[in-house]
Order: sequence, then C-alpha cells, then structure tokens
Amino acid sequence: MNNDKTVQSASTDSATLAKPTITLLMPTMNEIEGLRIFVPQIDRSLFDEIVVMDGGSKDGSLEYAAEQGLTVVQQKRQGLAYGYYDLFRELKTDYVILFSPDGNCLVENLPQIVDKIHEGYDLVVVSRYLDDAKSYDDNHVTALGNWMFSVFINFLGRARVTDALTIYRATRRDIVEDENFERILYGPVFEPLVTSLWTIRKGKIIEIPGDEPARIGGESKMSVTYNGSCLLLMVIRLYLLRYLRLSV
Repeated sequence: MNNDKTVQSASTDSATLAKPTITLLMPTMNEIEGLRIFVPQIDRSLFDEIVVMDGGSKDGSLEYAAEQGLTVVQQKRQGLAYGYYDLFRELKTDYVILFSPDGNCLVENLPQIVDKIHEGYDLVVVSRYLDDAKSYDDNHVTALGNWMFSVFINFLGRARVTDALTIYRATRRDIVEDENFERILYGPVFEPLVTSLWTIRKGKIIEIPGDEPARIGGESKMSVTYNGSCLLLMVIRLYLLRYLRLSV
C-alpha cells in the first residue's frame, strides 16, 4: 500500500536531473548523545556529503563528528534559521535533507526521502500527521499551532500539506535564492518559509508519513510564544507580498 501523499505537482527543472546531488545536513547544539546513536546507522552511500552545522557545542559533538569523517561547519550567525540560510548558499549540491540528531528524526525514513528526490520532487516532507504517523514530542499547543499555520500556508499557496513546520524534509537547495527569502526570514521560520515558497511557486511537493519520537536528552527549549509570533509575522508578510503586492 502506498502511503505517499502528493501535495502539488508541476513541471520543474528538478525533474530533468538525471542524478541530483544531495547533502545530509545535521544541525547540532550539544547533541553528542544523539550523534553517537544515529551517525553509525546512516547509510552514507545515499548522500554526496554529510555536513554537521554547529551552533556552539561544548559537549564534544564537533570532535565526534570530525572523528566520524563528517564535514563540520560553524554557524556564521546566531539562530538556527540564519545558520541554515548561510550554509545553503554555500553548498553546491542540488538538494539538502534536514535531519535533527536529537532523536526526533528516524534514520529509516532517509532511503524513501532520497527515492522521492530521484523522482524529481522539489520538496519532500516527513509528516507527523499523515496517515498513521504520530508525534511523541508534541503537545496540544504545538499540534494546534502546526495545524493552524499549515492551514494558513495551504491557503496561501492553494496546497494541501499536513505538516508545514517539521524540520524533517528534503528541499531543492536553490529555494533560498528566491528574492524574498532573506528579507522574510526572521526568527525560527526557515522550514515553514521553505514550504510556503514552494507552494507559492507551485512546486512538486510530496509528503510521506513518519513518526516523530521523543527528543533524546531532555525537553525542547523552544518558546511557543516567540516561535508563534515569528510564524504569524512570516505569514502576514507573505500574504501582503502575494495578494496586495506590498513591500515586506
């Protein structure tokens, strides 16, 4: 039984790529415990490179990653979203897969993500809310927030995504070259901004179901109020840009 959900389909340049190149990108901030568990499980033959982007770890994460032969990069700017943006612009591969080594992402989803990339999709999302997939790291507030912002983004791009906010995804790297990307990027909105811009562009998008296990090493320090405010600002600016043609 095929549980994939094709959200939107359009003719894109990615469909003509015979063999797209892929970076597996793992953001770290004191994630030594997760790295030791997940790095040995990864099939490195799936990727052209594996990059660890670090935001200032003090627990040996960088040293472990280097010992494992992974490429280690220090963030140039504070904030995970800005770290992603700066690094995306330096990478040379066609696609980037975002994989959190904190336990929220399952290694077994990686081969299917790569398969979908090879089928020509611009954006592949591992959805926590598709079919029988579940999040064991969610609460009522975060689940409601994801549903609400997914609705906003779907209306914006006339799409049908179920999980607009998850980190676990693959995207064509060149989405960050969109003329509006950097000026709309404020706070922790990188992933939903990627989703939004692909829906607006009528990109070729697919979701696959995937559980989100609980984090390794404790609770998330995410501020629901701050993240929600940044997401709301992002949505408002995109609506102003798309429908009113106003400067954002």
